[in-house]
Amino acid sequence: MNKFRVVSNTTIATAFLVPILLTSTLTIGSNSNIFQYAVAQGSEAADSFSATGYTGQILTLPPSITQVQTSQNESSLGPSVGSVIGGNWSFTVADGQLQNFTWHATSYTLGGNVDGTFAINGIDDAAPLDTSGSDVIQLDGNNTSFTGTADIEINGETAFSDVPVTLYIFNGNIASLTLSHEETEGIFTVPLYGIVTSLTQ
Repeated sequence: MNKFRVVSNTTIATAFLVPILLTSTLTIGSNSNIFQYAVAQGSEAADSFSATGYTGQILTLPPSITQVQTSQNESSLGPSVGSVIGGNWSFTVADGQLQNFTWHATSYTLGGNVDGTFAINGIDDAAPLDTSGSDVIQLDGNNTSFTGTADIEINGETAFSDVPVTLYIFNGNIASLTLSHEETEGIFTVPLYGIVTSLTQ
């Protein structure tokens, strides 16, 4: 059975933040006819909207780290170093309440074989991150952010329950999903990134 393995070393996490979204960028660039640009928002915040997009990451190590032995560096749950991770995500906000949140990804080896899967199918107790005192999630100037808890599935089984998560959408273009690394045995030390392909009210 394929295992989803990831580097849990903090030094490694900070060293490879740059190589994100390669797979998504290539897909969108070569299929521009299916790409939907984010709808520009006015000055009024919207409490009903939906967003969808792609996610993609490459897990690489800088040369100074590659000498570290695998047994010291990897968990048996996360994707292996040298993996390409791709997938999709979507959610809807209706009257300020989060609905139908999904974030699905598959990890592939550089040889093209499936290495594992990752899924979130819902966020519980979702609430906005802003400090305005409102309890409704809003899209304001193509930006939104919210937090809650989620169950994390790895290879089709629940690996972690009630994990604190935070999602940001920046300028209607980039999505960032942060999962508590403390609650996931240090697997998710960096955010998962995505490209917004549709943002509609």
